[in-house]
Amino acid sequence: MSEPKYPPDVIDRAEALVSRIQGISSCRISTDETGEITEVHVVAGCQKSPKLVARDVETCLKAMAGIEVDHRKIGVVVFDSNGHEPAPSEDLDEAERGEEVVEFPVEEYPSRFEFQSVNLFISQESIQAEVELSRGGMDVFGSAKSTNMSISQLRIVAEATLKAVGELLDERVRLCLVEVQEVPLSEDIAILVKVDLLQNRERKSLAGCSLFSGNVNQTVVFATLDAVNRVLGKLRSRKSIEYRIK
Repeated sequence: MSEPKYPPDVIDRAEALVSRIQGISSCRISTDETGEITEVHVVAGCQKSPKLVARDVETCLKAMAGIEVDHRKIGVVVFDSNGHEPAPSEDLDEAERGEEVVEFPVEEYPSRFEFQSVNLFISQESIQAEVELSRGGMDVFGSAKSTNMSISQLRIVAEATLKAVGELLDERVRLCLVEVQEVPLSEDIAILVKVDLLQNRERKSLAGCSLFSGNVNQTVVFATLDAVNRVLGKLRSRKSIEYRIK
């Protein structure tokens, strides 16, 4: 039997290194049977944006442990125990902080949406999820927030995913989240998502499923996309998208 790519002792040292990065409180690294890294789970404070935290983790692993990890495998949960809103992103330049409105042309893309990232912000007052997807070379973002702390974070992530998808759909097309469930399936855990498609005064129910792969928020995104990707080629797309950069 061949040696694993990253043995357990290497993973333990890598987790310890990442946990020493300023602002990061914990790190857990998942591997498959060959020792290949499949997920890096990080819990951080709100001093930095999730993108900057992921960049720090990627750089630390490469420079100090010789481990190269795709940034899409790094999941960041931002937790603010004091109940303050997360700090604004630090990687915006002055132009991005203005009130400029930029319009991009959008064609009708036949390709499916692909996952890029998902981040969760938890405070004493709210839960917020941000999802980044791509389709036909264009990135889209969706955000969902609730001050009702009893609402499942799975539902918030699914709502953010649908909002990202909706960025490229005609305004007359609506995707409404009905339910998200985590259910046992044989020896696995599955995430089930039901979505209602509203178009031309008609309602069509869609369902998607994804097996738990180590990152529950990412699994919710996959299940939501599984529900809607199969019908997206038949839906109207927006003629343009306006991004308001603040």
